[in-house]
Amino acid sequence: MGCGPSDDRTRVTIYTSIYESVIVELGPVLEAEFPDIVVAWYQKGSEEVAAKVNSEIAAGEIRADLIMTSDPFWYEELKAGGHLLAYTPEQALDMEPALKDPGGAFVTVRVPVMVLTVNVETVAQDDWPSGFDSLTDPKWAGRITMGDPLQSGSNFTAVGALSSKYGWEYFEALRRNDLLAAGGNSSVLNRVRTGEKDVGIILLENLLREKEMNPTSPAAIIYPADGVILVPSPIAIIATTKVPEASRRIYDFMLSEAGQNAIIAGYMYSPMRGMPAPAGARSWEEVYGGALVAWTPEHLQDMVERRDEIKRTFSRLIFE
Repeated sequence: MGCGPSDDRTRVTIYTSIYESVIVELGPVLEAEFPDIVVAWYQKGSEEVAAKVNSEIAAGEIRADLIMTSDPFWYEELKAGGHLLAYTPEQALDMEPALKDPGGAFVTVRVPVMVLTVNVETVAQDDWPSGFDSLTDPKWAGRITMGDPLQSGSNFTAVGALSSKYGWEYFEALRRNDLLAAGGNSSVLNRVRTGEKDVGIILLENLLREKEMNPTSPAAIIYPADGVILVPSPIAIIATTKVPEASRRIYDFMLSEAGQNAIIAGYMYSPMRGMPAPAGARSWEEVYGGALVAWTPEHLQDMVERRDEIKRTFSRLIFE
């Protein structure tokens, strides 16, 4: 991407959807590890990053060198368009095959998971929903919230998984229950925390962070009995990068123990074997093995093929 006139370090630009707090954690680590590289971050929601990249493709130049977002299906589109540089680092060789592209176009670098949250001050524990399937009960009418899957990659993945598991009848029932789908996961947390809504579909990392920062928060964690929703989130190098060597070095670092520890410190799961779960979370083996929908190449391909249909159908059922 070039260097500034007063800085002879190599500049690597990363477009990402990871939270600012994780970038703050990563920044000094990367600076210490790579004194010859300056990392420039562009941080937005996954769908906003995708829109930026797609507009840059239309304009003839992607300005990112690396991308790290939570919409795994978009990477298949980029791969099909020839926009990703094939690279399989040594660290990924032992990773679950379903979590990496067989041709090296992308590799999962972190695994957020979608769970449920409930306001303990407004819902008695005996009444807590046991799983995603419980939310169709009419008793939850006017009480449920989630993020907007048209803006949030993790919420799009959740809608895809739930529609695969339960069919669109599930969202027809949520429409009857007046589901509020707006903003991202932080907005969901705020609505449940304040009592605006009683139950939310949300990323576990938001709740783990909330519990650490605000131990008296009324937002409780519920691991759904029907399984968490996996959101494998890849890293990839843009094919037109002008700094491929530096980009590979950053890529390698993100999959290293130090890079993965920063991911875990950001309350997300590492896809690497032998790495611990985030503090306060269930084990990786438990959440991965008991997911609502198993993460397989077939599921990934199904979601890629249904991407537009999922967005259209959700919009019709919930927003219209």
